[in-house]
Amino acid sequence: MYDLTDYADMIADRVRMDAYALALKEAIKPDSVVLDIGTGPGLHALLAAKFGARKVYAIEPNDVVHLAREVASVNGFADRIDFYQDLSTHVTLPERADIIVSDIRGSLPLYGEHISTIVDARERHLAKGGFLIPGRDVVWTALVDSRAAYKEMINPWSKPYALSMEPIKRATLNSWSNVVPDRIRARHLLTEPHVWTTLVYASIKDPNVSNSDIVQRATRDGKAYGWLVWFDTELIDDIGFSNGPDVENISEVYGRGFFPLLEPIPITAGDTVNLSLHAELMGDAYEWRWHTSVQSQSDPDVIKADFEQSTTIAKAYENKLIAPHISNEQPGLGKDGEVAVFILEKLDGETSVGRIAQQVCQAFPDRFSEPSKALFFVHELTQQFKS
Repeated sequence: MYDLTDYADMIADRVRMDAYALALKEAIKPDSVVLDIGTGPGLHALLAAKFGARKVYAIEPNDVVHLAREVASVNGFADRIDFYQDLSTHVTLPERADIIVSDIRGSLPLYGEHISTIVDARERHLAKGGFLIPGRDVVWTALVDSRAAYKEMINPWSKPYALSMEPIKRATLNSWSNVVPDRIRARHLLTEPHVWTTLVYASIKDPNVSNSDIVQRATRDGKAYGWLVWFDTELIDDIGFSNGPDVENISEVYGRGFFPLLEPIPITAGDTVNLSLHAELMGDAYEWRWHTSVQSQSDPDVIKADFEQSTTIAKAYENKLIAPHISNEQPGLGKDGEVAVFILEKLDGETSVGRIAQQVCQAFPDRFSEPSKALFFVHELTQQFKS
């Protein structure tokens, strides 16, 4: 869940925001109906109204939506923007949208339920002939010589107090990190950038991505520490931005993915480098697998590296560490738990939140000194469990 500082960072990212603003301005016509998924503080919805959309529907599950509604009123758009505090997959709109705008990616477009949310929106909310912003994301990868990114991941486990932490270090190297964009630049690349996948949102159905081997030749001598993964976006025709290592003006919001090798490998120009990269959505999070092999250019029979890595390994260790502790807990019901049970029993589809809050104040006078506090508590709880 984002806080206001996170939203401020997103709005201050001019590379991202200027592109989205331009795309909306180009796309919106006077009779346009726009749906903004993940509106946050409402800026995309406000821009859509400012650029002349007839109607805007803005969906946001978090409480920042209440501020967005106030901002819409301050700007004179309250009559043209309808806000929904929910997930777009749970909402049914009174009409279909000509334009659906969203930015619910993470560091990479394959993040959480991003793809499945877009598929649902396209099928249930998009009008015939309508289109999506963004239209597509192109995901790239290249082998990189970046000791700094590698060290950042493993330094905490590099013999603290002269003690070996090798098992944890190896598990850590089966995860990937979000690196600061400026940390890895074009000079760090050991191979030419290669397209891993293209996500076309007008037609995509499967949230999983799996490809055959990417085979490349090393372009220079160096030491390989891992794979850099980034994306270019096309919001609408010829309007977008790139987060690539060769771009001068970078969107700071997204970062880039750094997938480490199990150990650094000396690379010689001409070496054959193979990568197999897979992303599979498991529940609400992706599990990643990457297989790297490096073949010597001077002797094809010499395999410099053959590493198979998976985030499943790192997560398995995390689960093993916490599972016994969780299974042995014997929790009792605290005061807030008693209040929560009381509230949930009142959710009959007919009683208002205000009425339930009044009953809560009467039943738990020591817990709530003011009616407004009870109302907020009831509201927060019902948002999680309402039908």
